[in-house]
Amino acid sequence: MFNIVKKMPKALWIVVLAHGVTDLSAGALLVALPFLKAKFALSYAEVSAIALMQNFTSSVSQPLFGYFSDRSPRPWLMPVGCLLSGVAMVASLLVPHYYLTLLFTAITGLGMAAFHPEAAKTANRLSGKAKGKGVSLFAVGGNGGFAIGSLLLATLLYSDVSAGVLFYIVPYALLGIPLIQMTRNLPKPEVKQVGSLKTLRASINWPLLSLLGMVLSRSTVAAGISTFVPLYYVSYLHGSEMYASSLLTVYLATSALGTLVGGAMSDRFGSKRVMLYSILPISLLLYLFPIVGDVGAFVVLSCASILLSATFTSSLVLAQKMMPNNVGMASGLTIGLSVGLGAMGVLALGKVADIWGMPLIFTILACLPVVGFVLTLFVEEPREEIVGLVVQVSK
Repeated sequence: MFNIVKKMPKALWIVVLAHGVTDLSAGALLVALPFLKAKFALSYAEVSAIALMQNFTSSVSQPLFGYFSDRSPRPWLMPVGCLLSGVAMVASLLVPHYYLTLLFTAITGLGMAAFHPEAAKTANRLSGKAKGKGVSLFAVGGNGGFAIGSLLLATLLYSDVSAGVLFYIVPYALLGIPLIQMTRNLPKPEVKQVGSLKTLRASINWPLLSLLGMVLSRSTVAAGISTFVPLYYVSYLHGSEMYASSLLTVYLATSALGTLVGGAMSDRFGSKRVMLYSILPISLLLYLFPIVGDVGAFVVLSCASILLSATFTSSLVLAQKMMPNNVGMASGLTIGLSVGLGAMGVLALGKVADIWGMPLIFTILACLPVVGFVLTLFVEEPREEIVGLVVQVSK
């Protein structure tokens, strides 16, 4: 695996790094939730609405960005989306009113939506035949940014430096020039694969819908963990903010291992098999989380993170195989729409926490991987010759 990773082109590494910087805002928002809850005296449902706003605006518009990317490549969306997500994130923390926070959080989501489909399609193309490993590297960049974003913003928010949150913009400023240069020098595709409504309709079938359903259940679990773990320790148990952010950082950082393993195993054994063996054990881990103690929480969440990220990589690779002429749309559906719809479940979970208490959240989350496992049984992995045939027919 490492020999192939070394052969990946420089442009792919820039896309990976850009993915990490863009997803700083996704991780940072999770740490910002307790800060915003205290700042505006919010209920759990109102806090969940902030998380929903970022995920919803990103998810609804990502397939649209993916569709237009399939019709005509728009690499400039990568630097524009990356920068917009960072600037809007800072603005959401500094504004004096709750509804302005919601507005800038929505803009942050739009920036992320503009970046992801074009970047995921570019990573797929630059990976050559090792698409599982290339896409997993792309996903690792996002996982790393997710994890670092939570730690970075926790340090800035709870430091004594006045307006220290403005330093959050530094990574975006440093990456700007290399990313713009990379987008200008991208090689043209060897085979022009133009996506259209016709090729999109041809790809829609029950196996694809089952895959998206699995992604939906998996994404609800991932969004629920990321949103409610900091709130559980800070707002419910009245624990340390730094402990909560450290736990979240470890959870997000260990996902890199599952992402890389999931990509390599998908290339070797098939994406469906990886998903089947990964998703069901998550149910047991989440059932144990509230009762294992402080040290056990690190172990349980790390294992759950590895398994969740393995299913993410496998589902993204499989969706791109199932929609070979609409790779941008496939990326938008798996990274965006299904993930965003899963985040809508977080709003409902916030209402559950307000009425019945925070511990019930993790019981509900423990049931969802079983649903994902059943849906995965109906997924069919396309043969390579069929994928190639679809590409040729569209020419």
